[in-house]
Amino acid sequence: AKNNSIKITNDLRWPHSLGLFYSAFTYFLGFKVNEGEYKLMGLSSYGTPKYYDLILDKLIDVKDDGSIHLDMKYFAFTHDKVMTNDKFAELFGISPKTKDEKTLQIHFDIGASAQKVLEEVILKMVNHVYEKTKMKNLCIAGGVALNGVANYHVLRDGPFDNVHIPPSPGDAGSAIGAAQYLYYIYHKNSRVIEKNTAKLIRENVYVGPSYSDEQITQFLDSENIPYEKFDREPLLKKTAQLIADGNIVGWYQGKMEWGPRALGNRSILADPRKAEMKDTLNAKIKHRESFRPFAPSILEEHASDYFELDIPSPYMLMVAPVKKPKDIPAVTHVDGTGRLQTVSKDVNPLYYDLINEFYKITTIPAIINTSMNVMGEPIVNTPKQAYQMIVKTDMDYIIMGNNLVSK
Repeated sequence: AKNNSIKITNDLRWPHSLGLFYSAFTYFLGFKVNEGEYKLMGLSSYGTPKYYDLILDKLIDVKDDGSIHLDMKYFAFTHDKVMTNDKFAELFGISPKTKDEKTLQIHFDIGASAQKVLEEVILKMVNHVYEKTKMKNLCIAGGVALNGVANYHVLRDGPFDNVHIPPSPGDAGSAIGAAQYLYYIYHKNSRVIEKNTAKLIRENVYVGPSYSDEQITQFLDSENIPYEKFDREPLLKKTAQLIADGNIVGWYQGKMEWGPRALGNRSILADPRKAEMKDTLNAKIKHRESFRPFAPSILEEHASDYFELDIPSPYMLMVAPVKKPKDIPAVTHVDGTGRLQTVSKDVNPLYYDLINEFYKITTIPAIINTSMNVMGEPIVNTPKQAYQMIVKTDMDYIIMGNNLVSK
């Protein structure tokens, strides 16, 4: 891509899709297709890639340019409601895992093998693009671009100076992409953006519905829910102290985020210094699988002190090695990595200031940030939905606008 033009250099045709390859393993390991791929990414860290050679030998042919060809005699998604067939299962010596079946080491190892293949295919793809174009900037999109582990390998091992992944790179983001294509390419409108505003435009994902403090208090009053109202600074200090004291706090503020991640406006927050907080959140709040890691939100200027990453990661789309795992054990995955969100004062000043208050209290410039929902439900939107989180879970407090609600 250059100026107002996009040129296709290579393409892959259905059914030979890297995303469908990964979704096949998502299905085989007991997760829901087009939903559980990120669970497979988390699970893969517990295994070793014992089946890497088997996968390359039997399931997928990978060329030097990153193009792939799936051996369709092992896959069923072209003609069935399931992704794989009996031949696929025979290859690994186990049946497809059911949702409630215990996760065994073989499941972890199969997941690790699929993840390794995915990473290597993507690296071959991007290296080929670079050799063909010599362009130094790379944009990655598509559902596979939600794989933060692979994204980090592209950044670390690829030849590009800059790597950009949009906040909603999957199918949902295609709506925005289609509109931009029409505006910039079909209608040839200018793409000139002031340099000092480019970051704000790019990183501002807070464009969803919002509810005023008046609307929030009207809801609380109508339901006879007791609450305490604060001004901005006392609210930040109070919330930071609650988190530092080990409480799990809902943070419901401003406009909802666009994309699949809660990035500080529809979030559940907790202390990353306590290793046991991961298990507490999984069991008592999120009601989800115990192997799933949690992400930290960290002040942008401190990110490189705690992670092997020297560029911003505002959308939680990079999984980087943790430099100080003993300081933030609750957000350090089993393989020593973390899926971080860097927080900029320019983009989300309220959330930035909250983390900064926590930093003043604890000397740790990061907090646990997970989306305000339980497993299988969407992120909350309305004040009523937000309040229901404290009713349905063991969350201790929820901050709704300037109002603090206790359990």
